[in-house]
Amino acid sequence: MNTFQIDGTEFGIGEIRFSVTDDLLNLEITGDEGIFDGLSEEDDSQWSWALYPPQIYFHDVPFTGEKIVIDREFLNKNEVALYMMEHYDFTGELKLSDDNIEICGQVDMDGDRFPVDINVERKDIF
Repeated sequence: MNTFQIDGTEFGIGEIRFSVTDDLLNLEITGDEGIFDGLSEEDDSQWSWALYPPQIYFHDVPFTGEKIVIDREFLNKNEVALYMMEHYDFTGELKLSDDNIEICGQVDMDGDRFPVDINVERKDIF
């Protein structure tokens, strides 16, 4: 099942960009705009301040296996973040299999830490 959740809120899956070239991973997963619009229009929504759906990205990240552990040291050397009006630090794991891309961890947003859970079936990547 495809999912993009922050702090238990489902943003759905929108645009996905994915490639591995010369052992460098490039991945961008964006939340679904329609789902996001519905969430952000609610006055009491936790996400009403945002103008765009969230996006997690990994740009030119060295990748030779099935798993990447993203910690503070990794963030200092690589371009990985969750973008939602600002670029926020994401720590956790990315697991890549023949069937799925699974990302789980936490994002630091303005002093708060929120759980992140993203799962995309690779058959759904165009």
